[in-house]
Amino acid sequence: YSKSSLVEFEIGSGITSIDDYVFQHCSGLTSVSIPNSVSSFGRNLCYTCPNLTSVTISDSVTSISRSAFNRCTSLTSVVIPNSVTSIEIYAFYLCSSLTSITYNGTSKEFSAISKGTSWKNDVPTTCVVHCTDGDFPITQFD
Repeated sequence: YSKSSLVEFEIGSGITSIDDYVFQHCSGLTSVSIPNSVSSFGRNLCYTCPNLTSVTISDSVTSISRSAFNRCTSLTSVVIPNSVTSIEIYAFYLCSSLTSITYNGTSKEFSAISKGTSWKNDVPTTCVVHCTDGDFPITQFD
């Protein structure tokens, strides 16, 4: 929390969950990759990490927590596995540079994901969700 000097962090393979606020306000952090051993992560995981540009979430995660990437203004790309069944409120709120979400499932499956209010507020309408059956504008998914 609030470690501006943290640029890179490797989550160990023995870690199964990540608590709330772990990377909140880590202004130097540029990317996050959540390994397969992690099945859940807490809210505000990377809240206000202004230099975070990419996130990869492992196949073992089923929910993207509340405000997980809220205010990550440099975030351009996210990889979401088809194991995700919910994207909570404010998950990508104010991610004003997000241009690409890669979802490892179909557009129908992405539509079926439970999404909290404002999960994508202030994400550019030009953001594209890349699914296994094609590319779709984020505006198609609520």
